[in-house]
Amino acid sequence: MERLWFEDGSIVLQAGDMQYRVHQSTLTMRSPIFKDMLSLLRSANAEVVDGCPLMHLSDPEVEVTPFLKALFDPQFFLPFPARTNFVAVFACLRLGHKYQVDYLRRRGLVHLSSMFRTTLAEWDGSDFRNTNSNLLPSAIITWPIPDDITYIICSIQLAREVDALWVLPDAFYSLATYFDQLGWNIFRGVVYEGIHAELSDQDKQTFVKGLNKQIAYSAFIIRFLTQQPDIEGCTSQKRCLKLRFRVVEHARELIRVDTRIPLQIWGPEDWVLLEELCPTCLAALKHWHEKDRQTLWDGLPEMYGLPPWNELEQMKSAAIGADLLY
Repeated sequence: MERLWFEDGSIVLQAGDMQYRVHQSTLTMRSPIFKDMLSLLRSANAEVVDGCPLMHLSDPEVEVTPFLKALFDPQFFLPFPARTNFVAVFACLRLGHKYQVDYLRRRGLVHLSSMFRTTLAEWDGSDFRNTNSNLLPSAIITWPIPDDITYIICSIQLAREVDALWVLPDAFYSLATYFDQLGWNIFRGVVYEGIHAELSDQDKQTFVKGLNKQIAYSAFIIRFLTQQPDIEGCTSQKRCLKLRFRVVEHARELIRVDTRIPLQIWGPEDWVLLEELCPTCLAALKHWHEKDRQTLWDGLPEMYGLPPWNELEQMKSAAIGADLLY
């Protein structure tokens, strides 16, 4: 569909400088809000374009175009796990919510939630589904991470607007991760491909408090290296302990450089430094490390002023349901 201009359309919508000639019957069938708006338009002296009444929308063109495409082209915004992009997700979810197009709202929630996770296991295992991937549904992200990271601020604003609070812990964590790159834009507002977004004053305050707590967790995540000098079952205590303490300086450098990413601060490439530990010590350290990462994840909602994960999961289930594939 190159342009939303149907020759047999019965209404012209205008958003910004863009006009769309579409079918009133489709709008009224899928949106009770449009149904009410069109009934009011018929009773007024509306402007006319090509013999059709003209209705001005207050929404920006960047959102209206993908939203209307989703309404009139069934192949444009397919359900999970089909691939999409952030602008389409933002537009279809926000306007689906505003105009009460329930199936688009739900579809948008599923796509948005594929990026922002509610469990650490899914957060660790999720990836964008490209044409060659063969991922389980629980691991699929349906849209690529944009190069312009201001999309995170757009996501937080959107989640607040549509009451998708379960998205926010991961989104705030991601925002803190990119604090250096975003800088004062976090507080001034951003424009992502024509989408204007700004955190509320409350969210700005919440973010600053949570950011400081997130930074403090980096040292907590690294403590597994020294928290228990003697490990029961160690087959080479002196050698293992010496190696662990030798790696501490490397860990301190990680904290200095990557202080805002506690969940990722110690990764697979860092475990290579400990591969000469005896199997018992290596297993113990991995267990402690993962336990502390889980502790951080469990506390993430509270860190950013949100309800606990179990309540957020209930909200998600009520909004989306169990079956993602429609």
